[in-house]
Amino acid sequence: MSHDKISFEKLNAYVDSELDPIEAAEVARAIADDIHLADQVSALSRLRSAVTEGFEAPFIKMPAPVNAGRRQAAIAVCFAFLLFVAGSVFLSGFDRPLGGKWLLSAWELHQGWSIDQPADGRAGLLPARFTEAMPGVYVPDLSASRLSLVHVKVRKFFDSRKALLVGYRGSRGCKVSLVAFARPQDLGETLRFIREGSNEAYAWRAGSLAYVLMSEGMDSNRFRLLAESVRQTSGQHLPFEKRTVMALRKSRDKSAPCFA
Repeated sequence: MSHDKISFEKLNAYVDSELDPIEAAEVARAIADDIHLADQVSALSRLRSAVTEGFEAPFIKMPAPVNAGRRQAAIAVCFAFLLFVAGSVFLSGFDRPLGGKWLLSAWELHQGWSIDQPADGRAGLLPARFTEAMPGVYVPDLSASRLSLVHVKVRKFFDSRKALLVGYRGSRGCKVSLVAFARPQDLGETLRFIREGSNEAYAWRAGSLAYVLMSEGMDSNRFRLLAESVRQTSGQHLPFEKRTVMALRKSRDKSAPCFA
């Protein structure tokens, strides 16, 4: 897909999770290659979260319009939208936390286990006590991306909460962690991208739970596709569709080994 053919409408549909997995993967690859597209998606995601959660509305940079008439219409729509968001913020208050503690705790959990340690004897299975500790949790099968589940623990999290830590190990040095915790207060249903040095993460909310998927050294395009695939299935606890499985396998085979 040419980056020039990605319209603002398609980016907006991507943020709203209205694209099918193939289109979403194509847009994700384009975003990874184009910082301007990434900035637009980030702004759209923050704006959507602002409406959903009642946060301060971010500035959003609109793509260049075709003509002056469309430009004026786009400006008018954006202005009205921001006024609506500003009103929502005023009515809902400003006492909602913007995160930080949960993110720090998630990174600590990710860094606290090693792919060199022996795999749990229960690898590939999720004991009942873990689902009881985190009701409604979704733990995906990432074998399509050549990642094996090797580590499952309930860990202490921020504010005396508990989180389920799920660790995956790849055959080429990849380390991926999925952290799930309850009562997310500053996450929307769209992916939020986070970078920490060479580490990358995506966070989102599905129902009453928050999920943070983290990697070390994985190809950014591959990791974005992986995160989007997990996010799309986390709400309904469904396995990946066949075309998603094929896309994950192809992405893994075309990417370089991890350097975690």
